[in-house]
Amino acid sequence: MTLLGLGGGKSPDGELAVGFRRGWPNRFKLVLSSAGGAAVAFAAAELLEKQPREGFTLLLQWGPWPFIALVALALAGSIMSRLSETVQTTFEAVVKSSQQGAEAQGSIAGALTRLADQGGRQAQQVERLAIYAAQEFPSVYERFDKQDLALGELATLVRSIVIVQRGAGDK
Repeated sequence: MTLLGLGGGKSPDGELAVGFRRGWPNRFKLVLSSAGGAAVAFAAAELLEKQPREGFTLLLQWGPWPFIALVALALAGSIMSRLSETVQTTFEAVVKSSQQGAEAQGSIAGALTRLADQGGRQAQQVERLAIYAAQEFPSVYERFDKQDLALGELATLVRSIVIVQRGAGDK
């Protein structure tokens, strides 16, 4: 497992680049900020002051929709900003969770590597014992053969003693 690099893996860092999505609500905020609103109000005041007839005619033609659109854009910018912060917080939580998962996987890989090493050592010990037993079996069989011969000779002696005693008892 150490050959696979599972034991000492580096966990990924938690920086997540969201790209263009991160900045576009901020651009809306800049356009719809108080300075932007003041600029629109100043331009409308200048138009109504210098050319009131054309300005009121333009306002009557447009109706309230430009103001409603500006308010809607300001609200949408605020909502999008909060949504962006929520998404960013969610991504940070996902990245942190992924980091913790990677660290846990790294520690599991380390534990499995240690278990595999320990199992390998135990397998080597069993192999050594098997080799030792295989080397010792011929000498054990030799001893058994010698004991069989000795017991055979002893049995022959006992028979001959028994025969001698029977023969001595007949006389």
